[in-house]
Amino acid sequence: MNGLNEKELLKRLCRGDERAFGTLFSAYYDRLYYFSLHYLNDNEASRDVVQDLFSELWERKEKFKNIDNLSAWLYSIAKNLCLKKMDHLKVVRKHSDYLKYRELCINQNSLNELDTSPVIFNEINEIIQTTLTSLPSQSKRIFELSRFENMKNKDIAVELNISLKTVEAHISKCLKIFREALKNYFTWFLFFWL
Repeated sequence: MNGLNEKELLKRLCRGDERAFGTLFSAYYDRLYYFSLHYLNDNEASRDVVQDLFSELWERKEKFKNIDNLSAWLYSIAKNLCLKKMDHLKVVRKHSDYLKYRELCINQNSLNELDTSPVIFNEINEIIQTTLTSLPSQSKRIFELSRFENMKNKDIAVELNISLKTVEAHISKCLKIFREALKNYFTWFLFFWL
């Protein structure tokens, strides 16, 4: 989802457009869930974080019209909600399971250090755009259909009239290229495309 689409979706969301909300929900739910799960290691807590985030987004939609970078903003909220949830889980787990408590402490420290600033997201977007431009045209098209339009591999194969194995090979090759290009932002690479 590029910045222009995000700005238009946010405008529509601020006006109470449920379809715009649904589009944002579809585009970001899985990414934010796996981001939360990476740090919380708890499916239910991760679902709670993402549900709370989207509930807040809908409840306070009028206040979000001046957001410049939706991804950075959503991940910042998810980060803060995870940190809050970790504080709660630490209290609960400290008494029930010391190893899980220690793991949660380590993950909390890691999450505290994670930069969710718009500057980082702008750097990542530049790398993504440069890398996309460098891909062969068929690989680029397949990757865009898969990751930006959320099409399933078999649907891409049908649309482009190629085999499923060809689609899988192109996506695998692209992920390898992006993994290398984003090696300094590996944590974010995980949440964007895996």
